[in-house]
Amino acid sequence: METKTKKSRSARVMRFLGRAVPAVFAATVLVACGGGGGGGGGDRGAAAPQPCDSQNSRGPGFALGSCAATATNVFQPVESDVVINGTDAYTMTLDFPSDLSSLDGTTGFTAANKPPELRNIIGELRGQAYENPAQPTAQLTPPYVALTDFFQARDRVSGGVVLSLQFAGFGTWEKFAGSGLAAFNEGYLGTWYASRPGAGTVTNQAPTIAGVYEGFVAGVIGDDGTRTPRVLNGRFGFSAPITLEVNAGGTIASATLGALSISFQEAGSSTLRTAQLALNTITFGASSVPPVAAGTVSSAAGAEASSSGVYQADYFGISGNLGEEIAGRLRFTTSNGLVAVGAFGAVRQ
Repeated sequence: METKTKKSRSARVMRFLGRAVPAVFAATVLVACGGGGGGGGGDRGAAAPQPCDSQNSRGPGFALGSCAATATNVFQPVESDVVINGTDAYTMTLDFPSDLSSLDGTTGFTAANKPPELRNIIGELRGQAYENPAQPTAQLTPPYVALTDFFQARDRVSGGVVLSLQFAGFGTWEKFAGSGLAAFNEGYLGTWYASRPGAGTVTNQAPTIAGVYEGFVAGVIGDDGTRTPRVLNGRFGFSAPITLEVNAGGTIASATLGALSISFQEAGSSTLRTAQLALNTITFGASSVPPVAAGTVSSAAGAEASSSGVYQADYFGISGNLGEEIAGRLRFTTSNGLVAVGAFGAVRQ
């Protein structure tokens, strides 16, 4: 089992909501050109698909290298360290594998980096996104680095708060380093989680009594390039509810994800659509002993796609209120050719 370094608590994802062609939903198949806030996966014209270096995995990690032209996404060990400095104030450092070190860098975000509201949405959730350089217009154009925080997550439709964290933040990140709209062909996307300031001295000490935690997952999912026809034919942001059961002493006994929902915008439309992915129920296995709780992700075999992967999580709380929240990250692959990374946050009930 992997161990999480300090560096790995980090980062922002899918505004891949836009530029989608009309979608066709049937059983486990979703045919669409996935998109996000500005660019998306899938077909961008008649040009032959071009290979992307991001398709070459440097090893398992909690980020994806994504090539839109070939609808291929692979795990990448990109580490992201996010420091929450205060309200609308973040610093994110991305550390790529050595042969991609030219993509390393530290990016700051403030209230001036907020995008239009549409790009705050991933799946069924509204978080708060930031883009550097700031791009307040409807058209998002590389190069840019972006981060989304779901410490206060709202319902996509009603806007009502569905999750409010005091001690932790979690979310997604993305980096497209090329220039112009064509640069959406290749990028890197990942997840992060970190402690929040202002609520006292936050500790990762585990709770001493058993409990149940409820919250949400936000992440990115796409084809791994091994199946034909494509399952998604793009890259999409997804969200899902999560319930975790914790033993006395802080080991995670189990966790269950609810339905995974993706959101996308059809070509020529300003309306977002959502769809549920046809996956068997995803669960967490029992964790290792804290301070970092780590274990496996799986789902039982059945009529829909099954999954397998790993997760990592930390507790967040203050003296007198230990382990009030859990935040972490996961990755999984599915039997019908999808790969996904996500981050999650949950509050003790």
